Amino acid sequence: MRMIHRLAFGGAVIALATALASGVTVQAAPQTIATLPPGAINNVQAQVIAKVIQRNSDLQMRVIPFRGNSAEMEAVNAKQVGFSVMDASDATIAVSGIDEFKGRPLKNLRVALTIMPFAVGLMVKKDSDIKKVADLRGRRFPTGWTSFKDGEAMSNGVLATAGLSLKDVDPVPASNLIQAADDFKTGRSEGTVFAVGAPKVAEVNAALGGIRFLSVDSSPEALARMKKVRSEYFLITLKPRPNLPGIIGPTTVLGFNLVLLAGTHVPDDIVYEVVKAIYPNKAELTKGHPSFNSFSPDGMAAKYGMLRYHPGAIKFYKEVGLWKDN
Repeated sequence: MRMIHRLAFGGAVIALATALASGVTVQAAPQTIATLPPGAINNVQAQVIAKVIQRNSDLQMRVIPFRGNSAEMEAVNAKQVGFSVMDASDATIAVSGIDEFKGRPLKNLRVALTIMPFAVGLMVKKDSDIKKVADLRGRRFPTGWTSFKDGEAMSNGVLATAGLSLKDVDPVPASNLIQAADDFKTGRSEGTVFAVGAPKVAEVNAALGGIRFLSVDSSPEALARMKKVRSEYFLITLKPRPNLPGIIGPTTVLGFNLVLLAGTHVPDDIVYEVVKAIYPNKAELTKGHPSFNSFSPDGMAAKYGMLRYHPGAIKFYKEVGLWKDN
């Protein structure tokens, strides 16, 4: 029996109609997950999520790297990819049509599941004289973030805890997280923000003979300043672990929720199968990467102010008792 293994985007409808008319078996086109480039922890997490979905459903998944969050979400919104591993605060900006999305809200984005709290810190060399965030005033630090506007928000969020912003640093233009980390590694800048536990952090740590994440002020006043940058930001305190280079003691860093977005064009049954495959498999996720220790099946349906869940996800969450209509 002949099988159609892949349906190209342009000819999907014609190919499907032909297949059905001739009585052949059709295998669904691979689902796509947009993520950041290799070196970013989101890339690793997307690969793990894709593998867990494939092992626990009939779906085929492909991970496609993009240069930044905006490009990822725009691709989902334009129906070029189905899913995206994304910062919930950045997704909120996108659907709200504010900041870099002013006047062009991405209305086709929905949440499939909340993955976990996500930690972002500001790293400096281990032997740097920069001991606290306030010491960044006038120091060389990445700015611009032309391909990754979320880098600007995260930087300002961390700096705000000390009453600073990117206006208070000596600017070193950077387009994205990876370039900013490479500039830090080569000495062009004196610190940068990055996801704690990311592969790139381990690379930079080895190259520099050690890095250190700065612990931010955790006072209510500092948190309020951080939330003025993005209301979804919160604080996370981390303890040293072998997979967290740069966390040399209890360290408080910026946090936000990481979500898996789905486009409105993705069929309900596909999204249903995705969340169903993830829900009971924390052990598999954690085996793929230790960051998934923070994943909680009970938190998959966490509610947000502006972000809406995909109907396929809601159907599953109602079945397992996670969804409350009010």
